[in-house]
Amino acid sequence: MKRTNILVTGVGSTTAISVIKGLRRQDEYEVFIVGTDINDYHTIAGAQFCDKFFKVPPASKEREYIKKLMDIIKSESVDLVIPIVDIELEVISRNKEMLEKYTTVLVSPYETVLISNDKYRTYKFFLEHNIPTPKTILVKSSIPREILAEIYKAGISFPVITKPRKGVSSRGVWEIHNEDEIVLINRVKDPIIQEKIFGQEYTIDVFSDGKKAIAVVPRKRIETRAGISYKGETEYDESLISLAKKIVKKLEIFGPANIQIIKNKKEIKVIEINPRFSGGLPLTIAAGVNTPLLAVKLAMGETLNPINRFKKVRMCRYWEEVFFYGD
Repeated sequence: MKRTNILVTGVGSTTAISVIKGLRRQDEYEVFIVGTDINDYHTIAGAQFCDKFFKVPPASKEREYIKKLMDIIKSESVDLVIPIVDIELEVISRNKEMLEKYTTVLVSPYETVLISNDKYRTYKFFLEHNIPTPKTILVKSSIPREILAEIYKAGISFPVITKPRKGVSSRGVWEIHNEDEIVLINRVKDPIIQEKIFGQEYTIDVFSDGKKAIAVVPRKRIETRAGISYKGETEYDESLISLAKKIVKKLEIFGPANIQIIKNKKEIKVIEINPRFSGGLPLTIAAGVNTPLLAVKLAMGETLNPINRFKKVRMCRYWEEVFFYGD
């Protein structure tokens, strides 16, 4: 069996654990997992899923972070780097050319990451490429009457959704039901306001070789906790799949991404896109589409053929403990 050394960042996150589980759930490659995180080994469950662990500086300290990452890549002969955390995506993508002198880095182009991590830029991108999306405004005032004027000028009615322009998961997301609640917007850093779309929420897991979508798996979000799918099921929907393929091509996605969509009887609206693996990834893997394995194959130079079918499967999740003995 062929062996490959894989570095996964942010192993304190649910998403990183999901990726590592996917890498273990295959028999084509022997994988050696090198995990990194800004927290200590004994404080994060994900560290126990790794063969080796390194504590790294926060990505906000870019020079220190990249130097440490480079040292690990060299010392561990890393074949593939899989970034997980949003801020790391930007930093690693910006330094991708330098890092790829020594390894394969599974991250989209820098401009793609910048557009995806900025919800207002995402909105403008969707408009430019005729991708259906909720009406969105950038809040420029903290005065309630001026905010209300902006909302009505844009043709948005209550209820509305406010969220940080650059946010992670569901943090800082509020539903504002009427004019009296508009003051809640001032709790959000650099907020945007979106019209609320009613309907079924979906996450679409996609994987691209940089030229075309290799895998597209829509997942119905039945129940979420902290922005992560807790109960869900896969659903083959050609309209969602076609739309996802268009986004992958226009945004020049390389590797994984997940697209948030709401669909009702009248319309489909794309809410946002994250150019990384998703927390609900285990459901896609259980459906027969192991995207972390696709990442390994891509790094090893294999040709990837599009995957056009997947299983109908439902997922429920539960908590599980890990233990650290000694000091």
